[in-house]
Amino acid sequence: MREGNAYHSLRPRGISRREFLKLAAAAGLLAGCRSTVSPAERRAGIMKIYPDRPSKVVRARHAGVWNGDALAPQAIRQMLDASITELTGLNDARQAWAVLFDSTERIAIKVNAFRNSIIWTHVPLVMAVTECLQEAGVPAEQIVIFDYYTSELEEAGFPVNKDGPGVRCYGTDVSYTEGFQVVETPIKLSNIVVNCDALINMPILKSHMIAGISFAMKNHYGTLENPAALHYGKYIDRGMAELNALPPIKERTRLIIGDTLTANIRYRNSWPYWREAVTGDALLMSFDPVAHDTVGLQTFVQLLTADGGDTASATARATPWLAGGAEVGLGTDDMSHIELVEITAG
Repeated sequence: MREGNAYHSLRPRGISRREFLKLAAAAGLLAGCRSTVSPAERRAGIMKIYPDRPSKVVRARHAGVWNGDALAPQAIRQMLDASITELTGLNDARQAWAVLFDSTERIAIKVNAFRNSIIWTHVPLVMAVTECLQEAGVPAEQIVIFDYYTSELEEAGFPVNKDGPGVRCYGTDVSYTEGFQVVETPIKLSNIVVNCDALINMPILKSHMIAGISFAMKNHYGTLENPAALHYGKYIDRGMAELNALPPIKERTRLIIGDTLTANIRYRNSWPYWREAVTGDALLMSFDPVAHDTVGLQTFVQLLTADGGDTASATARATPWLAGGAEVGLGTDDMSHIELVEITAG
């Protein structure tokens, strides 16, 4: 391009040609010129969290998400569409998914289908997310829904599919990679996470006798081979943060979608230890796992208080690992640095 063409009348005095071209490419000012901003750079700009900017957590509600005892698929899609556009700042939901997830990538979706529970990440919600990914150009066979065991997923109602056409769905079972360490303890991570390009964390809000609550960060205890090794004391308070800070988890997590369509606010001392206790109408969505779980704890406290429960124990147990997550750079546990956006879908 010559100095007298497209950018000549736009370039302010005192700015060199090279400086202006960089600024113009980033701002999209050069019509007809190919942008130098890569998809990864654009994604990184959208996914900024604290301390670069306040960490955004979107809570989407829909009064019609339940149709009796069944979830309404159209309402779920409206909630996801409203959440993803609000979180990314993009106007089109399909475009937002396409910016976050490239069509060539292998995408893993971590759900919660724990065998000692009968409250799980809701299947219609997870399947709606896989539909959004496919509509954004991701082939179904590049998407895998997973948790600890295949049998757990089957019990929770997920459509198990290890190698057939369509979205894959199976557990890690015995397929792990060693070489990781948390709180000076050697651990193995699921090969599904180790081999994916991008990760979506889809927990469900539950009480927990040791951690106070189980939500996004605790959900990854189903990503390591021996979760029992990271319970109690420092293995919760520091271990949960260090686990989520491991590169295969931290660097590949693109989105967190918290399921509060039902929630457990009191665990039991006999099987099933967790069952649904509260029916809700909301989802949480964020890029920041610590901010997400900080809002999750706030939600849990509100639900338990409304039910006449004592929230002091859950708050005391959850506060240290939330602080640990902030300390290792996963995000923020300070509500003054969290932008909580409340929206109504539908």
